Amino acid sequence: MNDTDDAAFASKFLKALPTQAVPAALEARILADFDRLALGRGKGWMARFASGWSELLWPGAPLWQPASLLALSLVVGLTAGAFVPSSTAASTDQTYAVADTSSVMDLYKDL
Repeated sequence: MNDTDDAAFASKFLKALPTQAVPAALEARILADFDRLALGRGKGWMARFASGWSELLWPGAPLWQPASLLALSLVVGLTAGAFVPSSTAASTDQTYAVADTSSVMDLYKDL
C-alpha cells in the first residue's frame, strides 16, 4: 500500500464511524479547565526574572527590545576594550619583575 491508499482507507474508515454530539456540559467543562490551566500556569523563575528586569529597564516594551539593547551595549563595550589603547599601556617606564626562584613549589626540598 502507498500513502494515497492509506489516506483513502483512513478517510473511508472514519466516514463509516457513527458520529456523536459532545454534550454541552462536557464541552464547557473542557474549555473551563483549559482556561483555568492556562491562567494557573505561572512563568518560570527565569522568565519572571527577565521580564522584571525588562520592565525596570524599558517599561512597557517587549522583552526583545531591552535584551537587544543590553547585547548591543555589551558588544560596544567589548569592542572598545579590545581596540582602544589604555593610558597605562602607552607609558614607556615599564618595570618587569623576574623571579629568582623556581616556579615549582618544592615542599619536601627533594627536587
